[in-house]
Amino acid sequence: MKHELEIGTLMSGAKFTLPLDLVTRTLAIIAIRGAGKTIAATVIAEEFCECGMPWVALDPVGVWWGLRCNPEGGPGGYPVVVLGGEHADIPIEKHIGARVADAILQENVSCVVDLSGESKNTWRQFVADFCDRLMELRPAVPRHIFIEEAPEFVPQKPMGEQKRSLAAVDRLIRLGRNRGYGATLISQRFATIQKDVLTQCESLLALRSIGKPDRSAVRNWIAECITGAHAERDAAKFLDSLVGLPDGQGWFWSPQWLKIFSQIRIRRRKTYHPGATRTVGEAPKQVQLSDVKEFVDRFGSALAKESEKREARKTSTVSMDSARVVPVDPMTEENARLRAQVADLHRQLGEAKAALQAIRKVMEPEYRAMQKLFSEIDSAAAAVGIDAGRYEIWRARLNSGEWQLLQFFVEKRTLTKQQMQILMGRNRETVRLYCGKLVRAGLVAKEGDHWILQELQ
Repeated sequence: MKHELEIGTLMSGAKFTLPLDLVTRTLAIIAIRGAGKTIAATVIAEEFCECGMPWVALDPVGVWWGLRCNPEGGPGGYPVVVLGGEHADIPIEKHIGARVADAILQENVSCVVDLSGESKNTWRQFVADFCDRLMELRPAVPRHIFIEEAPEFVPQKPMGEQKRSLAAVDRLIRLGRNRGYGATLISQRFATIQKDVLTQCESLLALRSIGKPDRSAVRNWIAECITGAHAERDAAKFLDSLVGLPDGQGWFWSPQWLKIFSQIRIRRRKTYHPGATRTVGEAPKQVQLSDVKEFVDRFGSALAKESEKREARKTSTVSMDSARVVPVDPMTEENARLRAQVADLHRQLGEAKAALQAIRKVMEPEYRAMQKLFSEIDSAAAAVGIDAGRYEIWRARLNSGEWQLLQFFVEKRTLTKQQMQILMGRNRETVRLYCGKLVRAGLVAKEGDHWILQELQ
């Protein structure tokens, strides 16, 4: 078993490693989109896997499931359980954050919680419940928590459910080490993370960052976190270089814990990166995840047991409260009967979900085959007469989902609603919104049950 984490190389070419103790330490990874922040975080997760240290990724982006695949998208990744998202082993629900925390610690498995298909309110409630419950427990084995899109949970100006998630994540960052937890916050920008939380991170991995507000925010982190004779010189060197850093290259700064200030290159991933930029006209890659059935079965059992324990505690509390009532109210017996019926319905629902999950596993090959067939047929139909370069002007005018859908239209020329959903891997409402934007922009037009790409002149 490895006892250090090989993250990449120094600019001299020498290996850059971090101690395994990072598992209970706090880190912030900051970079603009495409500069390599998620790759850096997943490289650390790969190293934890090889050192036998479990971790959890809270992933609203929907890309961490790639750790279950080899770099080409085939089986050969790490034994990671995926909750939620397109590649779910177990479906996710808004109210099970605490139960997931219990099950993860009980089974000692690494886990990706893919929140990408859920609403932002669900993201925040799940993360708040999950982190609050973690801090009530002491894991037998230390554990690291990766939090993608950190500003969604620890924003500068929290509103609504963000106030709960801010309090929960702040507590994890400040006090988690005492319980056996470490955490990494991952963000595109310095300025959008709550300052008090950011300055509690012991180390910083900063890749390319170009905004003036972000440079100001990182200057504040420097002021809070460093001292010493060379502090001002190092800070100036650091800030001056952020704008021009190449992809995958950044500064690792740990002023108090490791006393490191080094420019590094992050190594290549050993697993599949779903977020890699795809060239227009290139067919989507068909992926196949490694089999983790044994882990999933154990994890699912642990999740069910925690649910049963909670129901039992509720029933016990009800029974104790009822015993104090003298004389016995006839309604008490009726309430108990109704609660028993509800508990039985919950059990039946759990069995139904397990059956649906089994069906999903059986149907997976057929689904993949249909997806491949759609891709091949439609790609062949659209192979002639489209100049993909004419659509590049729309890259900056569309959000990522709309641009991805436009790329599929450029590849395939015509799509049905069902084909859009299959290719995008998104729900019907999300695809409808993306398609509506393309129609309003005059890029796509509806003809019968098909939507047709409008060729630009």
